[in-house]
Amino acid sequence: MTENIPLIKTGLKLGELHAEADEVMLQNCFIDNGIYSEITDTNSQQSIIVGRTGSGKSAIIYKIKLSQEHTSFIDPNDISARFLENSNIIQFFHQLGIKIDLFYKVLWSHILTVELLKLRYNIKSLEDNRSFISKLNGWVQRNSVKQRALEYFYEWGNSFWLETHEQLKELTSKFENNIKGSLGTKYANLDLSLEGAKSLNEESRSEIIRIANQVVSKIQLQDLKKVQDLLAENAFDDPQKKYFLLIDQLDEDWAETDTRCKFIRALIEETKDFRRIPNVKIVTAIRKDLLDLVFDKTRGAGFQEEKYEAYIYNISWVRKNITELLNTRVKQVYKMKYTKDTVRFSDVFPKPQKHENITAIDFIIERTLFRPRDAIQFANECFAGSTGKGRITWRALRSAETKYSLKRLKSLSEEWQEIYPALNQTIEILRGLPTPFVKSNISSDSVHELACNLHELDHSDPCVQTAVRLYDTNAGIKESDLVNIVLSCLYRIGAIGIKISSSMPISWSHIDAPILQKSEIKRVNSIHVHKMLHNALEIKINS
Repeated sequence: MTENIPLIKTGLKLGELHAEADEVMLQNCFIDNGIYSEITDTNSQQSIIVGRTGSGKSAIIYKIKLSQEHTSFIDPNDISARFLENSNIIQFFHQLGIKIDLFYKVLWSHILTVELLKLRYNIKSLEDNRSFISKLNGWVQRNSVKQRALEYFYEWGNSFWLETHEQLKELTSKFENNIKGSLGTKYANLDLSLEGAKSLNEESRSEIIRIANQVVSKIQLQDLKKVQDLLAENAFDDPQKKYFLLIDQLDEDWAETDTRCKFIRALIEETKDFRRIPNVKIVTAIRKDLLDLVFDKTRGAGFQEEKYEAYIYNISWVRKNITELLNTRVKQVYKMKYTKDTVRFSDVFPKPQKHENITAIDFIIERTLFRPRDAIQFANECFAGSTGKGRITWRALRSAETKYSLKRLKSLSEEWQEIYPALNQTIEILRGLPTPFVKSNISSDSVHELACNLHELDHSDPCVQTAVRLYDTNAGIKESDLVNIVLSCLYRIGAIGIKISSSMPISWSHIDAPILQKSEIKRVNSIHVHKMLHNALEIKINS
């Protein structure tokens, strides 16, 4: 420790909240909680990184990109999935109710195959493309099975070097031509668009649906699988060279929710299939709530979620990891900006108060959901309120808590927007309550006010749907049912923890079961509001 701690300068931070903006700190302060070695092991099945917002998914992707020699990043925004939504043929199929999940799989299989080829053979131009195609003849020779794979390369060989969105457009155009050819001369002038589908009479509609379903069902992934087998045997057979395709930012607004969910589900299926190629890994980062939404919206007959468990790595952090992260970042930021001497977290933050017997680092961690971003955000607020001081005081730390608490409340609403779009209204039922509390602490007036507010909204939030049914005399819904669904929602997002009985510990979604069963919420003994929201929601602490 240095004898004289430098004064805190304006703008001092322990890092940025988003991995893409936190490059320097990630290079020097990456904390591996066990995931990195597993994800970069190409013999391991685990390749889908799942975690809540701020849990470090993007940091892992960035670390792989930084430390592995052969990597390529695929940005969903570059795929132009909105082109699919606006495509005439896709709108035509949606209007007729024809599932095209297999087509989405073909798209991803092609995109991933081409990106691997670009990475392996540095294909950046038409000339590079031709050079690669010339290698194929030596691989195939007279093998008839491999010849079919070669035919796929010949068909698409002139476009491998194109940007991803251009390849997607070519594949969609080919798919549309196949449909037109299958419909024959009888429907030669049919408008394959949304309006064209709407204009069909019942007889034509039934016939076209039958023909179109036959075309979709004949989409074969076999040729692409043969391509993958050919690459596994000839292109990626060196165990000393590992190749990684990295996919992140799936939660951004690159397509409408339904299209995005179908496209992500197809990606997950192809991620599994690409495990057949040795020394290659498709590494995908996805938010836990988005993955749940994908499975819910694409769940078909016979769907078994447990089949995907072997491919999923759920990020989890414990107190020790968060402590190490804060200590490492304090040391690094002071080294970069102030002194070569080692400065620890305890040198800058206040010592435990005798009457409270809690350390500053525990005070911060208890107000997080055990996620790096939460801890960094809180610490940054502490520094922002201590400019010109040598140390952060308890007064400054508590003042920072108020600002941090308001930001956490806002962040929760943003994080869960797709599943609970009415969360801003729903979470207000906690305002001013004591903690811990019991269901009877929620007044009938509060429930009635919330029900009225939710009833006016028009979206898929389960709390809104329950509130609407509450006003339907035939639905048999009571105020207690609305309270239960609201508490289930607030538990899932991490706003509250629950005790089923007085002898049991508090259960939190970020540590224990992520979702409460209906029977559990009915048997709740006491409810605890998370400390990160105490200030923002004016929670009263019971002694």
